[in-house]
Amino acid sequence: MDRCDNCLFWKMARPGEGWCRRLSPKPSAESDRIAHWPTTHGGQGCGEFVEIGSAYDFVLCRECRFWRKPAAGLQPVDRGDRASHWWAQAGLCVRHAPAPVSEPGPRAFWRASHASDSCAEGLLRPQAPPKDDTGSSLA
Repeated sequence: MDRCDNCLFWKMARPGEGWCRRLSPKPSAESDRIAHWPTTHGGQGCGEFVEIGSAYDFVLCRECRFWRKPAAGLQPVDRGDRASHWWAQAGLCVRHAPAPVSEPGPRAFWRASHASDSCAEGLLRPQAPPKDDTGSSLA
């Protein structure tokens, strides 16, 4: 049955409730925003349902080519609902370009996610080609 609690993209938070991790975060008009995936009830469902056990690879943010993390993590002005140690392992998801808007001039800000987060739109970073003893690429 096409229910969230039977879907590969759903991560249970507590019995009957969880988060849909199908889509990556979209840019925001506000800075220092954290990506929060939508909460759904297990009995809900949508047209992008993929059954648990289907062949599909989630990519952790820290391994994703669309994730950008400064060496010291992010240093936001407003930490929102996260402690400083969370922000030290946070980066920005740049998977989507900002969408056009009707008025000129607004800035776009990418949302923060933790290194251990994941979504179904991530792609692994390309592997660096192996190097020989001199540091030259073998590819």
